[in-house]
Amino acid sequence: MGYIGVIKYKTVSERFPGKHTRIFANNKNLVEIKIDQLLSSGVEHIFISTDDENVHNTENVTYIKRDKKYCNNTTKLSIVLKEVYSSIPVSSNQDIIYTLSCCPLFSRYDEMYDEYLKSNTNQIAVHPSTHYYLDVNKRPINFNFGMWHSYSQGIDPIYMYPYAGTLCKMSDLIEVNYHIPTTFNYFSMNQFEAIDIDYEEEFKLAQELYK
Repeated sequence: MGYIGVIKYKTVSERFPGKHTRIFANNKNLVEIKIDQLLSSGVEHIFISTDDENVHNTENVTYIKRDKKYCNNTTKLSIVLKEVYSSIPVSSNQDIIYTLSCCPLFSRYDEMYDEYLKSNTNQIAVHPSTHYYLDVNKRPINFNFGMWHSYSQGIDPIYMYPYAGTLCKMSDLIEVNYHIPTTFNYFSMNQFEAIDIDYEEEFKLAQELYK
């Protein structure tokens, strides 16, 4: 049956206006870069949920219009995702890679799919970080102060989930109306692949690394 790609993006971005449609590299924007990566990884088709009016379907890509009320930061995410998932015209048993366009340095979806098939377990792309972290109340998260302090080689990683990819069946996402299914394994990526573009500075950094 193979697997398909599902991308979600909206034209409005409060932190970095126009980030999805701004030219990123090779005269292509972030969405076009992600389309190329998914097709190169072997997906059979890509469905894109968006409110962008300046798009056109192709043989391999179908754009699905999403109402503006599902393209803001006020409608509850679960409601938005329910709308997105229900609009994708595929069987609930279809294997999908769900991703956003803001992680242009991650493209190993074929490896993710191989691991998914081999393990028979859903996959989410994460970056395991073994840096030292403190919470908002100045408490250590993955280490201890004082004589209990561990070297970084010995501390447990914290896993960053930058929306680079979730691989599962469509039914698994419909069940929870969320990005992450109820069961999954981690698919590790490095810190460069995990760059998630929210601000212009991250966009420029990702551009340099992409080169």
